Amino acid sequence: MSLPSHMKAAVWYGPNDVRVETRPVPAVIPGSVLVEVMACAVCGSDLRIFREGNPRITVPRIIGHEIAGVVAEVGSGVTRFKTGDRVSIGADIPCGKCVHCLSGRANCCDTNLAIGYQFDGGYADYVRLDPIVVELGPVHLFSQDVTYDAAALAEPLACCLNGYERALFRPGNTVAIFGAGPIGLMLAMLGQYSGAGGVIVVEPSTYRRRKAEEAGASLVIDPRSEDPVARILEFTHGNGADTIFTACPVAETHEQAVQVVAKRGVINFFGGLPKAAPPIRILSNLIHYREAYITGSHGSTPAQHQQALEIISSGQIDAARMISHGIDLADVVKGFNLAGSGETMKVVVHPNKRT
Repeated sequence: MSLPSHMKAAVWYGPNDVRVETRPVPAVIPGSVLVEVMACAVCGSDLRIFREGNPRITVPRIIGHEIAGVVAEVGSGVTRFKTGDRVSIGADIPCGKCVHCLSGRANCCDTNLAIGYQFDGGYADYVRLDPIVVELGPVHLFSQDVTYDAAALAEPLACCLNGYERALFRPGNTVAIFGAGPIGLMLAMLGQYSGAGGVIVVEPSTYRRRKAEEAGASLVIDPRSEDPVARILEFTHGNGADTIFTACPVAETHEQAVQVVAKRGVINFFGGLPKAAPPIRILSNLIHYREAYITGSHGSTPAQHQQALEIISSGQIDAARMISHGIDLADVVKGFNLAGSGETMKVVVHPNKRT
């Protein structure tokens, strides 16, 4: 079947300016792959780009990097993929040359390439994967048994896997998560999958607290009605949590995390803060005497993306639980607003509807 000459794409022109336009379908070049996009989930970083911009992006740009689709055409020299393959696509693209990429830390690449940033992303009928993406990037096959929506979530789940790795997680650790949005829920589910001794979730949204309870969290705290620091310490018999993730853009949670970290525990500043957020204030003696660690995590590697896709494909983590809304490409701005409301889980954009 011949490809159309034009497609619909949601193009970002600047803060709060996304326009759904008709554009030529990207031409395949040697080493590239053209993918018909079936699902592109909304990430928190998409919301920040939509509202504030990002210095890595030049306009106009098609954003979106949590992608799943079907290969529509392959360029000469491509042997890993063929027309009709179902593929899940992540964000971070290694340059393959810097010390971080050569050491297996592609998410720390000095060049810092990513889908939806320097390369056009998935809020479009088609996305072209350039040769460097095909050769080195997080592009992996999945079977007919996995939905496109679920496969698109391999990208955020890979970021969560990286978070657990950076947090030095060990089975039996008590995990505390500030924020029960899509990432917070994924972190909670991944904690159970990884053998956590207990999972504590702090979340002000009634809807999201209910989702965390349904996902099997050991304790769910409403910070509007009780002190999360006191409640976590009470639950852990004064020991604190071994593994802590801040999965929300609230500076106060970073400070609270330091107050509840256990001896030899690890705090992972997972979620980024807004540009206008105030500097956090911590009592460093808590880190000193508890011999605790503070770390961060950013993105994921292609290997972690593949691992995440395998976990989803095996059914060990129910990706469907994380999806609350599916919308058409024409309604992408509505999707952004839904995702930013605090009353949804994952919002998935469907440029082309297919099971």
